Amino acid sequence: MTAEQPYYPQQLPSVVPPQAPTNGMAVAALVLGILGIAPLAVIFGHIAARDIRNNPPQSGHGMAVAGLVLGYVVLAVWAILILLLIVLIGVSSTGATS
Repeated sequence: MTAEQPYYPQQLPSVVPPQAPTNGMAVAALVLGILGIAPLAVIFGHIAARDIRNNPPQSGHGMAVAGLVLGYVVLAVWAILILLLIVLIGVSSTGATS
């Protein structure tokens, strides 16, 4: 008498789809936006968004948008500060002559 072996179904190897490569310009836009280097963040963000739109297997659209938003926010803050400085210089120069 032979003992009957239990039946174990053969397990198939799991197939993991390859991950899409991240766009390097998107990463650069995000890093530059965090560092506050606004003009380059905006430029790289627009280039990355266009590249990702034209090459669907690439990922990083969220990083490109985040870099764009950070870049535009920093540009807006700088514009407000420069306008405030101009107004303060104008007020102080007209007050000194009176």
